[in-house]
Amino acid sequence: MVEPEEIGTYLDDRVGHEPLARAFTPKRLGEALAGRQAPVKAALLDQRRLAGVGNIYADESLWRAGIHPRRPAGELAPAEIAALHRGVRAALRAGITRQGATLSDYRQPDGASGRMQDEFKVYGRGGEPCDRCGTPIEKTRVAGRGTWYCPSCQC
Repeated sequence: MVEPEEIGTYLDDRVGHEPLARAFTPKRLGEALAGRQAPVKAALLDQRRLAGVGNIYADESLWRAGIHPRRPAGELAPAEIAALHRGVRAALRAGITRQGATLSDYRQPDGASGRMQDEFKVYGRGGEPCDRCGTPIEKTRVAGRGTWYCPSCQC
């Protein structure tokens, strides 16, 4: 059992950076990805590195940044890390603004559906044209998860 005064330390040891916090900078993201040979999508899903980014928002963040989900996380250049930092924050802010995504049973406290699913750029859009370039969105698996991406924009 964790005592109330130990919660901060307990979480700090198990949960990564909060991506919408002021302290989360491109430098911190770069540090979290440094040396990782795992695909960048897998690194984004690792809650020990980055808190709260799930499958949907990982795909949406990578599309916004123009980064292929299979790229080794530790091989991203500083400009790509900065783009990914912006992409993660933008995707999460969009989800918050639209009150989440209702794909099956998620509901807001008042029972209403979220609206983020109406704004997806790649997630769940296999075969549909990319909003940026028109290339059909493809689906693959990364880190055991369904992964949608644009094969043209996310090289």
